[in-house]
This record gives sequence, C-alpha cells and structure tokens, in this order.
Amino acid sequence: MANQEKYTILYGRLSQEDDLKGDSNSIQNQRLLLEKYAKENGFTNVKFLYDDGYSGTNFNRPSWNELLGLIEQDQVETLIVKDLSRLGREYLQVGYYTEIFFPQKGIRFIAVNDGVDSLYESSNDFTPMRNWFNELHAKDSSKKVRAVKRMQAERGEILGGRPPYGYRRDESVRKGIVPDEETAPIVQRIFSLCAGGKGPNQIARILTQEQVLNPTNYYYRRTGAEHKSLDTSSPYRWTSSSVTGILDNRTYLGHMPGLRTTTLSYKNKKAVYHDESEQILVKNTHEALITQEQWDLVQELRQRKKRTPKQMEEPNLFSGLVFCADCGKPLVLHRAYTMEAVKNNFMCYTYKKRGKEVCSSHYIREHDLIRIILDDLRRVTHFARQKEVLFAEYINRKNSFELRKEMNGLQRELDAAKRRDSELTSLFKRLYEDNLLGRVTNEQFRMLSADYNDEQKALREAMPIKETRLQKLVDSASNVDAFIQRAKQYTEIRELTPEILRLFIARIEVGEKSTKYSRTAEQAIRIVYRDVGIMDSVEQVAAEDAENTEQENIA
Repeated sequence: MANQEKYTILYGRLSQEDDLKGDSNSIQNQRLLLEKYAKENGFTNVKFLYDDGYSGTNFNRPSWNELLGLIEQDQVETLIVKDLSRLGREYLQVGYYTEIFFPQKGIRFIAVNDGVDSLYESSNDFTPMRNWFNELHAKDSSKKVRAVKRMQAERGEILGGRPPYGYRRDESVRKGIVPDEETAPIVQRIFSLCAGGKGPNQIARILTQEQVLNPTNYYYRRTGAEHKSLDTSSPYRWTSSSVTGILDNRTYLGHMPGLRTTTLSYKNKKAVYHDESEQILVKNTHEALITQEQWDLVQELRQRKKRTPKQMEEPNLFSGLVFCADCGKPLVLHRAYTMEAVKNNFMCYTYKKRGKEVCSSHYIREHDLIRIILDDLRRVTHFARQKEVLFAEYINRKNSFELRKEMNGLQRELDAAKRRDSELTSLFKRLYEDNLLGRVTNEQFRMLSADYNDEQKALREAMPIKETRLQKLVDSASNVDAFIQRAKQYTEIRELTPEILRLFIARIEVGEKSTKYSRTAEQAIRIVYRDVGIMDSVEQVAAEDAENTEQENIA
C-alpha cells in the first residue's frame, strides 16, 4: 500500500460499566468526537472500529484484533482514540502498545481528551501516569462490582443474563425467575432418568436421540442471544457436561445459589468455581422444579454409582447398597458378556481381593437378591399402608432402642479416636525431644514418627465420617410419616428400579449361607429401610397385633 492510502483508524470501546454511567462514553458519542477531530485536523481515509461491551482489562476484542491485523499488514498510519482508557485499563499492556509496539510499527497514536500525540514527544510525558490511574480505576471498579454482586446474591437475585435452563425471567419480579413451560418438564425428566439409574452420558444420548433442543440453542432461538458454547450446526446435541450442570444446580430446589463462580482477578477473567461453603444460598426464592427428596436421591446415587463397562449397558441396580454382613465391605457384582444373565452374582470384595483366609464369598445370585428385596419391599409397604398406626407405633418403639445403641456406639468410637489423636500428638513431641537429646537415634525417629503419622492420618480421616454419620442419626432419628407417604405413593411396585430402591432402602447386608455351596441353605439378608430402619417380619408384627387385640376382647 502506498503511504497515502493507509488508514486513519478511529477506535472506540465501551464496557458494561461505562454504559451504566451515561451517554458520555457511548460508542455513538465516541464516533462523533473522533470523526470531528479527524476532519478538523485533516486526516483522510478514515475507518471507524469499535468494541461494545468489552472490559478495558480484556485485550481479546474482535475489532481490536482486526486493528492489530491491519497494523501487521502495514495498512495503518494513525490510530486515534477518545482517551487512553478507551485503548485499555491494563497498565503494562497499554504501556507496551504506546511505548513499544506503535513506535516499532511507525503508527502515530493520538488520545484526544488526554492531549497525547506520539508525533510530539512532550505530550507523552504523563502517559505512563495516566495508564496507571486508568488501571487503578479498573481495580476499584472491579471491587465495586464484586460488592454489588454479593449484595444481589444475598437478596436472592439471579446473577448474569441467562436464567437457568428450565426457567425464564419473571416479568413481575425484578431479577426473578419462573418455570419455563417448555423446558421445565425436561429438567424434571433429567432428574427422573438419573434417579432411575441413568448416568449423564446416557441421559445426554437419550435427549440427543429424541431431538430435544440443547440449552444454548433453545435460548438462542427464543431470545436471539448467543453464548460462547453455541453451536447452531448441532442444535440437538447434548453433552454430559450440560446434564451434569443441571444435576448440580440447586436452583431447581427453589433456592437461589449466588457467587458460584468468580474470576482470578480484574485482569484475569478466567472463571473459578467457589466451594459450596463460599457460595451464598437464599432459600425459597422461586417455584421449585424438583423436591428435596428427589435431589437427595439423585446426589446419593451419583456419588455411589460406578462406571458401567461398555459391554454392560444396564448399570448395577444395587450399586452402593449391598454389603457383606461380616467384614462390611461392598458385595461386587460379577457378570460377563458371555455369561447368562441368570448366573450374574454378587461376592464379597474382601474375599475376591484377599481370599478365604480373611472373609468368605457371601455368594448370592443377582436375580435371587432382586426377588427377595422386591418381595420384602412389597410386604413392608403394604403393611405401612394398611396398618398406619400399628406400623408407626412399632417402628418408633423399635428405633428408639436401636438408634440409641448405634449413636452411643459411634460416640464412644469418636471419643476414643479423639483421645488417641491427642496421645499421638504428645508422643510425637516427646519423640522429637528425645531425638534432639540423643536418646533416640535418627533411624528410630524416622520409623516411629512415620508410624505415628500414619495412624494419626487414618484417625483424622475416619473422624469426620463418624461425625457425619452421628449427626445424620441425630437429625433423622425416625421419620415414619415420610415412609408411609412413600408407601402410599407407590401402591403397586411391579419391578425394582434404582429410584424405588433408594427411595425405600438405605442398606442391604448379605450373610453367609449356613451350608456352603448349598442351593437350599438359609442365608440371612438384613434390609435397612430408609427412615424406619430394620423391619422385622411383617407377619410377626401382625400376629402380635392380632394377639393383643384378642386379649383385649377377652378382657
């Protein structure tokens, strides 16, 4: 390009924060000012470029990148901006462009309102100071924005521009949301599929096959607003991450989680997720799409669910529920692609890994366990529906003793663990002193200290688990009413599903057969029902009730 054909670039930038301050920094205002300046000062072949909605600390802007491309192609002679802050608010980056890059490329740089013109050296004396003040302004603005976002989160307002999938903006409430009639049922179905044993990948495949619009494309078609992950060429392709994002979002409980993400700094806009303890959760701010019970069930299932081998499409129905009655380890499901389904079986994890010297097999076939659990579940739920008062009285009487026994046992274990932890700390201190005084050799110190540290580490890992279990027992000692309501809801249980299993059952313990390898030998199965604990034989309870009734009639 000949020199006279090079561009005079007029560049404007507007951030969201600038937009809130009024019209003085608007793109239109900047354009009028720059065109007037260019005309009055004889600049020709003018080209206006602008970036609307971009922070001054972000230099990855579309028009800015276009400008840099033109400069690299030697098509720019002069760059004019309203002021240095329009170029950017990052001190080092702006300094690099004005002090190094533009001079190297032979670009004349003018900041109109700041009186900066690189053609005249004296006009640049205060440029570094102005850049520094512009960056301080960006830093201060970032603090103010964070403070405003925290206040909005504490009020339970939705943060960001796009409502969660399944909701839409509430026109009657500022920054409120209401269920979206089109997508709310899809969210509910996603939770239902997960409760039924489907993982995020499986759910994503189902939604893709059924040609359900994915969240970004649905929002784009409804509002015209784009998103960085928008792919209009595959509008029906769901990903496991999209499903996981929905399953992790407590908004669907009717609560508003705030400050879920932040940025590293006002300079680095990379998103960082906050831990739940650092988030703000305002409860009951809008209509829920799922119940707390559904949420708890799904989260528990996702924690326990193991990845299913590709050749095994159906997940383990009892994943995370079945344990060895003797060693307490899980029972492992053994099935193979070449094996008949009727031969699928469970065996003790300890037995499989360490052999019969440590534990026995506790072998039970999968279809037998399904039959036993289904039969007992039907009988218990039928009894809970038909004899509500008797059922509640029996469970409350039984659980009051069993819960106290387990809670006392856990408390004793915790107290012992805390005492031992304190002892180990004292032992380590004495060992350290003895080593310094020469009473214990370095080799002895290393061996003993390693043993003490390992034991203490194991104790400190186990104590929070025991404390959580104890608190759970205290909080949910016995909720018979919840169990009875579920029994009324599921009046006809035709088959076992992961959802039904986890709604009613907390744990299954399988004992060893009284006679090994015998198909007819007795085998104890201990079923711990959710909210009511272990349920003795229904017939036994009913018989006791009948006997009591008969005695009352005789009397």
